[in-house]
Amino acid sequence: MLKRLLTGLVALVGASAFAGAVQAATPSYTTANVNLRAGPGTVYPVLLTVPNGTAITTHGCLDGYNWCDVSWGTERGWMSASYIHITYQGQRRILTPALAPILGISVVVYDRRYWDRYYYGRPWYRNWDRYYRPPPQVAKPPRAVQPILPDRPRAQPPRPDRPRAVQPLPRANPPRAVQPLPRADRPRAVQPLPRATPPRANQPRAAQPLPRANQPRATQPRAGQPKAVQPRMGRASGQRRSG
Repeated sequence: MLKRLLTGLVALVGASAFAGAVQAATPSYTTANVNLRAGPGTVYPVLLTVPNGTAITTHGCLDGYNWCDVSWGTERGWMSASYIHITYQGQRRILTPALAPILGISVVVYDRRYWDRYYYGRPWYRNWDRYYRPPPQVAKPPRAVQPILPDRPRAQPPRPDRPRAVQPLPRANPPRAVQPLPRADRPRAVQPLPRATPPRANQPRAAQPLPRANQPRATQPRAGQPKAVQPRMGRASGQRRSG
């Protein structure tokens, strides 16, 4: 019962995807007898061989447009883009990366969901890991290196004049207290001039006593010598006293 439900679910998903793919389908033609494979590569199993000039339907291509998802009758598989012709401006041309976007052929992805949707129940269905190969990445041409240009100054739109805020006036610095000068620089106090001594009046000096004249000292009689007899003086000066 579970297996039937899973099978029905897979079929429903495949049908819805197929319906979306049909909307983007593009009529095409084969250019030779070409193999329709179960994946985008020669390692995948061959579903059948499509005859030359057969009308097929292209649903999309891998990035690079080297392999495309096509259908023929009831079979759905992958074919090399070099064997696909498309009609462009009334002429058949090889499908190329330049023409594919013009004709509306989109880029699709190949993965395990595609494998389960279209190849469930095939004899080689369980060999996905052996067949699967990631699609080769097509090297894209390098982009031209753009020179680095200096940044252009951007024009700034004129700004409306805004009233500027009134700045408060700076506060006046209070006068600083006068610092006393250092001692070395202090002016010295003016010394008063000495008072002039008034001249003294000439006063008579006190008479100084004259030095005494050296008077002859009285000769002292030596020992053994008779003393000299001094004459006696009378009352009257110069007269001797009569005897």
